[in-house]
Amino acid sequence: MKIHLLRFFILGFALLPYIGQGQVTINNSIFPAPGDTLSTVTTFDFSGFDKNEVGADIMWDLSNSSGGFLTEVIYADPSEGEASDLFPDADLLDNSTMQEIYYQTFNNKVVEIGRSGLDPVLNLIDLTFENDGESILRRAPMSFGDVYSNESSFFIASDASVVPDSILGELASSVDSLRLLVETSNDDEVDAWGMVTLPDGSHYEVLRVKRTTTTNVVLGAKVVFLGWVNVDPNNPLFGILGDLLNLIGESTTVSYSFFANDNKEIIATYSEDTDGNLVSMTYKGSMTTSVEKVDLKEENLLTYPNPTYGDVTFQLVNMPHDDYQVVVHNILGKKMWSSDIDYFQGRLRADLSFLRKGTYFYSILNGAGQKVTTRRLMIMTP
Repeated sequence: MKIHLLRFFILGFALLPYIGQGQVTINNSIFPAPGDTLSTVTTFDFSGFDKNEVGADIMWDLSNSSGGFLTEVIYADPSEGEASDLFPDADLLDNSTMQEIYYQTFNNKVVEIGRSGLDPVLNLIDLTFENDGESILRRAPMSFGDVYSNESSFFIASDASVVPDSILGELASSVDSLRLLVETSNDDEVDAWGMVTLPDGSHYEVLRVKRTTTTNVVLGAKVVFLGWVNVDPNNPLFGILGDLLNLIGESTTVSYSFFANDNKEIIATYSEDTDGNLVSMTYKGSMTTSVEKVDLKEENLLTYPNPTYGDVTFQLVNMPHDDYQVVVHNILGKKMWSSDIDYFQGRLRADLSFLRKGTYFYSILNGAGQKVTTRRLMIMTP
């Protein structure tokens, strides 16, 4: 009996950290403030995450990832923004990208109230808009089992001249104006808690939030003799718009984010595409030899991992609209491989494992066939 009691007490003491962990509530220590710089690494080369593993006391080992790129989100006082006069209620500004994003902070949430810069959907129209409804950046308190939802939308209208003729094609002379309505709804569920291990070996006591985002994009065009018409991907009249049509209509995506008290970065986020496939992992991190730092305000081309065993991703960042092609040459200048990049998707994943180990060069060509940049690519063998 004494032995059984001893085992019981030993087990009880061993479980004490996890019993306490089960009571964790995320507080507003996760809210960013002016002067904060948040560093995260995004990679598309990861494994080991089971999105269906929910509940209590889960150990997530997220260390099995490699490569990727580092970005910094820099929060500032709104007075530093060019459009600050249009957002008098803002107390926080994200000025890290081609857009200025303005927020208002409350005791229990941080709300995006508007943006100024290139539109976040087509990345073509320079605009300033206020959100209707609530788009939540952070929320607190959060506890296991909580369920939240929020909705927001914005509407803009612009002269059609802001869109390159290469997109409108034969419609350029017939379309006078464009209008864009974007409606977004987020359904959040705190569906798990436990411990996370990141690639650098650090550990965090976390809550996991599953977010289901439904976005409806309606693009209208004022066409000569027809007036305002909503662009219908199934209407042959708009077939000339090509890949732009893929952005129109309703789509649903899911993400899984891990939050820890006293950490303003989200510890990790896994994102799905519209088909339910996990496509990216973003986590709290810093520069390493396998990570490339990216300035989100500059035009750039990301290539990762590099060096690679053959599976490589090319990604456009803030590049102007055009038709792009990636071309790989060997050191003697012989063309070994090439492929187009869908501008609106912005990313191309390629299998170059057929190439022998060694040094290669890859170039990005624009629609006129001109080289935008040429860089080195290292192929290794397993």
